[in-house]
Amino acid sequence: MKKHRIMVIGSNVITVQRVSSYCLKQSAEVFPYYGIPSNEEVALFAPEVLVLCLPITNDFSYQIHPYILWSEQFMDKGLPSATTPAELYARLQEVLQA
Repeated sequence: MKKHRIMVIGSNVITVQRVSSYCLKQSAEVFPYYGIPSNEEVALFAPEVLVLCLPITNDFSYQIHPYILWSEQFMDKGLPSATTPAELYARLQEVLQA
């Protein structure tokens, strides 16, 4: 069975670790990244989806990959976002099944 590749990106180490653990429960290969990766670093990991732990700087270009925004605060539902592990699992299924 193929494992999905998920890259978790954020500046808060504790949040990235927590979200990475949620993704690991989905039997995925998870690549936590603390800070903002370069396009080359993202390409090296070749993730199928990015999970961006907010806040994230505006200069990071993630539009070329499917992404999910993670925040423990309420967010605009017009974005692919999650605020709980259950929402994250549902969003991952949506993205990875497409």
